[in-house]
Amino acid sequence: MSQTLLGIDIGGTKIEGGLVDAESGSVLLQERTPTPASEGGAAILNCAIILAQQMIGAAEKIGAPIPSAVGIGAGGQIDARTGIVLSATELLPGWAGTRLKDAFEEALQIPAAADNDVNALAMGESRFGAGRNLDNLVYLAIGTGLGGAFLSGGKLHQSHFGVSGELGHLILFPDGLPCTCGGYGCWEQYVSGPALLRYFHDFGGDISIQEGGPLGQMAQQDRSGPAARAIRAVAESLGIGLISVVNIFGPDRVVLGGGMMALNNLILEPARKIVQERAMPAVRNVPILPAELGAHASIVGAATLAHSFLTDNRPS
Repeated sequence: MSQTLLGIDIGGTKIEGGLVDAESGSVLLQERTPTPASEGGAAILNCAIILAQQMIGAAEKIGAPIPSAVGIGAGGQIDARTGIVLSATELLPGWAGTRLKDAFEEALQIPAAADNDVNALAMGESRFGAGRNLDNLVYLAIGTGLGGAFLSGGKLHQSHFGVSGELGHLILFPDGLPCTCGGYGCWEQYVSGPALLRYFHDFGGDISIQEGGPLGQMAQQDRSGPAARAIRAVAESLGIGLISVVNIFGPDRVVLGGGMMALNNLILEPARKIVQERAMPAVRNVPILPAELGAHASIVGAATLAHSFLTDNRPS
């Protein structure tokens, strides 16, 4: 084993760390700890750094190479050039302004790279998952919200503002539902876990069901019931939004990840059909595939940020 990387994923409920083989993407060690979100940004950062230090110590104990860099994928909008958190939701109070890159480099004495967690997931799928060996890729994470990222020429697109790829805020219906971003009719209001539950309840589903997990099984049992109708509604909105995405970006592939993809073909097939019928001819058959990295996706994605940093900063 020639090189390892450290991947740290910081979310609203948990912080995960993993030691990753830089060539294969295999996770050699993995740990997690609850996020002390109620204690504020400084406590969250300190908790993540302690976990990273513990992972480095664990690597030494098993005789694995010490990681050559650390990548941090985290919630919020992050300027990848500086590693500074620009803004965050209430799930991570006091998180805005956190200097992730500087703090990790100072504490661990190895190079660090930081970016939004969805961008990290996209990078992981690009190098080790469903988008490997492809230069142009669109990645969507469908879960509590709808996150997006896109790669062009094998590189994650970054604007001069430090953030980009906010595909969940593509306007699907100008007079539609209000969004947390302050706009109306954003894509994630129609393609997400909360959207699925809203449709389910609107179609007469049991209001005591507050999580989307059982709905796939319910839809299989009753193809005309509220669960099946709700999944179709989400799938149709996914397909309508993807028409614009593939028309604009013309990607080699669209990769879909996140918790909602547990529904797999129940959501994939109707969305693909809409794209094939209504997108521009040149892109209507772009492959739309589920992500491959599974439970390790966030750790491998974060580690891939570190790999890209080392590659981009290699002496010429």
